[in-house]
Amino acid sequence: MRHVIILSLGLFLLFSCNYQKDTVLENDTKRSDSLLKIINSPELANLNKKILDSPDDASLYNERAKIYLKYRQLEDAINDAKRSLRIDSTNATYYLTEADVFFAANETRNAKEVLEKVVKKFPENTDGLLKLGELYYFVKQYENAFSKINQALKVNENLAKGYYLKGNIYKEIGDTAKAISSLETAIEQDNTNYGVFLDLGLIYAAKKSTLAFEYYDNAIKINPLNSEALYAKAKLFQDLGQMNDAELLYNRILKNDSTHIFSLYNLGAITFGIHKEPQKAVDYFSKAIQADAKYAEAYFARGVCYQELKNNSIAVADYKMCLKLKPNYEPAILSLNSLGK
Repeated sequence: MRHVIILSLGLFLLFSCNYQKDTVLENDTKRSDSLLKIINSPELANLNKKILDSPDDASLYNERAKIYLKYRQLEDAINDAKRSLRIDSTNATYYLTEADVFFAANETRNAKEVLEKVVKKFPENTDGLLKLGELYYFVKQYENAFSKINQALKVNENLAKGYYLKGNIYKEIGDTAKAISSLETAIEQDNTNYGVFLDLGLIYAAKKSTLAFEYYDNAIKINPLNSEALYAKAKLFQDLGQMNDAELLYNRILKNDSTHIFSLYNLGAITFGIHKEPQKAVDYFSKAIQADAKYAEAYFARGVCYQELKNNSIAVADYKMCLKLKPNYEPAILSLNSLGK
């Protein structure tokens, strides 16, 4: 239904006289002003003023579409993206903005159509080629993804994003050696990409290789407040039996995010399994459950602690809650059986 509304508005604008066009612009600006109360963006307010002064400047609508996209105002974003293209259909950037909005709205077919138009009209536009390759990767059409990414790399062999995408595809199809090679090449082109270092760390961590720590450390340097790399590093310490180091990092994560459920759960597991403190472990698992009431494994783990504390009635309640959330969770079934329930 939304597509029909957009199309009708487009035809209205094309065949309206100047007075009607100004009226549409005024109404659009009023709507934008009302969104300011929600978005509270000085940048948006500034753009609205510029658009009133220069209503035929396509770049202004494109910039406003990006702001709407940032704040998830997708209908307004697509309207502005289309308006910029009606004014100027020769600018590849405007098509790419439109594709980004469609992708954000999970309208992958429309995004694909726009990107195919870009690579046809602008065959050496690497952004369009990479975005289309990324979309093919997203829908698991890996052969098509490789084709578009390689086209982009023929135009410019130094595109870090191209190697990053290839690395992720190779990782997903199970070719670890080529994944590592592609991701390393991505780092050679751009050593500031947090995701590349994290992905390489995860690959080496899966091999229980301490090389992972180097990549995690680089990721943490780039984005010290992002818990992903910190958690991955802590988990590797735990997997390697270096519990003190793991605990330090889990607690560091919780200082920034007291509801990080996996750090809470793993601290509970270490406290129960290594330090033999079931009551203290209960506290960690309870905090994980408070943060996510559907965390089935945390109910089970807390039940184990209560069973160790000889509080079997509460243990049974936790096991049953675990099974309510995850009906076939075998450890909970076995634990209930052991208690004759």
